[in-house]
Amino acid sequence: MTQAINTNSIIQRNDDIVQAEIDGEIVMMSIENGEYYGLDIIASRIWEIIETPLKIIAICEQLLTEYDVTEETCQTDVIEFLNNMAENKIVIVTV
Repeated sequence: MTQAINTNSIIQRNDDIVQAEIDGEIVMMSIENGEYYGLDIIASRIWEIIETPLKIIAICEQLLTEYDVTEETCQTDVIEFLNNMAENKIVIVTV
């Protein structure tokens, strides 16, 4: 089981994930899981933002400047998304 993440957790990409951009969206494959993942535009933007490891709060601060969303909704949605990504070993979480 992965650890619970919060706004102070640091997120980084799993370097073992194979990725490609198609029409502005990211498509990935996990060799370890043997699964493909498709990211929508906002999820693709999060993937771009975490090219270097960042705290979730910093990811949300960037998204708040780019999208019309409340801080609470942004944090809730980003944490949910990144929890899912961590469970699938697409991202690595550190405290």
